[in-house]
Amino acid sequence: MFKTIKRLLRRGISWPIEAVLFYALAGLLKLMPPAVSSAVMGGLMGIIGPLTPFHRRSLFNIRFAMPELTASEHRAIARRMWVNLGRVVGEYFHTSAIMASDRLTIHGMEHMDLLRGKGGFMISAHIGNWELASFPGIKAGLPINCVYRPINNPFISALFKQRLEVLNRAYEKGVEGARGMASTIKNKEVFAMVVDQKLREGEMLDFFGHKASTAVAHLKLAQKKDVPIILSRVVRTGGCRFKVLVTPLDLKGFDPESPSYVQDAATHIYSIIESWI
Repeated sequence: MFKTIKRLLRRGISWPIEAVLFYALAGLLKLMPPAVSSAVMGGLMGIIGPLTPFHRRSLFNIRFAMPELTASEHRAIARRMWVNLGRVVGEYFHTSAIMASDRLTIHGMEHMDLLRGKGGFMISAHIGNWELASFPGIKAGLPINCVYRPINNPFISALFKQRLEVLNRAYEKGVEGARGMASTIKNKEVFAMVVDQKLREGEMLDFFGHKASTAVAHLKLAQKKDVPIILSRVVRTGGCRFKVLVTPLDLKGFDPESPSYVQDAATHIYSIIESWI
């Protein structure tokens, strides 16, 4: 009974209030130039983020991954993380404008030809503004698909889905996402994904010296279908300016016949992401 009442209150009161506040903020940010929207949200999150309960978890994770750093260095990294997250939010509503401007440059665009007519994967991590990681594929005119997690609040989800319209297809996380990945490769299209997310399931592999549950389904599919994997790293060069570094994943040193091939390849990818961080 209590859970039912709580659910009704959330849907009837909390969600509408959240939606009003969110759309008000979104409308305000859309009125600003991209650089201003980015700076405003970065500044706000740099102040508010460290005051939230999530800040303690962030510090714990940073200490866990980088115990060799001092406490002041941990705090500095955490604050920069909040600022960057805020900037990503501020830039979210200007993604198309940023992609069409000189605020974004691509290095290694020629590597996108490896995916043309064959399909494959573009993988990235939550670094810089990861929302821009698929831009090289979009600019190359390739059919880019992805998987997304729907927003719990249905009043807000429609606005987030608008961002996905620049892609060829977007599949909901779960069974639909798994089928979408397989369909993408079958149709010789490109599946874009960030691979540094914490999972409840997956292979336990090394990441920053600790075991972490990681996704390997894309690696198994890439091996089975013999399709390329492209790394797309977004670097914030200053304020609301970026460069995207595109490089093909080199797995020539790994034996595809080895039982540990997929695990070894995944560990190699995570070592690359560590170097990005």
